[in-house]
Amino acid sequence: MPGDREPPQVQSWRLGPVRVLRLIGELDAVTVPDVAVALEKALLAFEDLRLVVDLTQVTFIASAGVGALVRIRQEVQRRGGRLIVILAPQGRARRLFELTRMVDHFEVRRTLPEAVHALRQHGPRPLLADKIRADPEPTPPPIPIPRGPTGV
Repeated sequence: MPGDREPPQVQSWRLGPVRVLRLIGELDAVTVPDVAVALEKALLAFEDLRLVVDLTQVTFIASAGVGALVRIRQEVQRRGGRLIVILAPQGRARRLFELTRMVDHFEVRRTLPEAVHALRQHGPRPLLADKIRADPEPTPPPIPIPRGPTGV
């Protein structure tokens, strides 16, 4: 029965400059709104966006759960950060990520030490505003307007 199961948990802690969020339990259409709020609060709680989302203890994940992770990834990228997802080699979350090809859209590691090492070695990108000030993009050339058969 849906009311008999434990609600999912979000554990959050820091490892130096890296924020770790471990999701535990089932992520489906009913539970994702609460998990999404917890993830968004975690994003607001820190400025240096080096984020690990550990899905190794997720027992079930539906498309709503993947959608919440996509939104978090987009926000992290918008703010110039970097997100790594941990997927157990044989877990249900990995299976869904592979079937939906989400592994092509997320940076994935197998263990927490691997993810933390990657973020410590190569931190987040510079914030977009800083990048624009430091390296502005050139203005593209004008697009020629095609002329009619008379050349007018």
